[in-house]
Amino acid sequence: MELVEFKNGHVNTVHEHIAITKVKEFLNNHDIPKDKGGIHKISTDFFYNIIDMETTTEENRPWESHKEYYDVHYLLNGEEIILYNFLSQMELSEYKVDDDWQQMNGTALFSIKLKKDMLLLLEPNDAHKTGLLVEEPINIKKVVFKVKI
Repeated sequence: MELVEFKNGHVNTVHEHIAITKVKEFLNNHDIPKDKGGIHKISTDFFYNIIDMETTTEENRPWESHKEYYDVHYLLNGEEIILYNFLSQMELSEYKVDDDWQQMNGTALFSIKLKKDMLLLLEPNDAHKTGLLVEEPINIKKVVFKVKI
C-alpha cells in the first residue's frame, strides 16, 4: 500500500512505484473527466474503470484484493474511507479468476480518507474495503486503474 499526493501532474515521493508512474503519465496526457463510466482499455496490461457511486456503511461493501493487477485509486470528486489490512490477517474465501477478485472477511487494521489529489496504490497483499462514507453518504466519482503485475 502506498498513498501519494498527486498535484499539478506531479507525485510527491522519493521513489515512484512503476504502477504510479504509468498512472501519472496517463493522467498527464488524458482528460479522464470527459470519459464515460465503465471500463476503458489502454493496453493489454493496463486499463481503468470509472465508477460513479454513493458512499455507504462498512456492512454494505465487501473486502477484496487482487492477484494479477495492482489497483491505483484516484478520486475525481468527493472523499471516501478505505479500510485496510494485510491479506494474511484475513479469512479468505472464493477467488474469482475471471475478475481477479479475492473475496474475504476480516477486520480493518486502519482506515484511510482518500481525497482529490491523492493516488492510492494497493498491491496483492493489501486487503481493502472501499467506498465507505466519511460522515454522510455522498456521490463520488473515482477511477480505479488496473496495472498488470
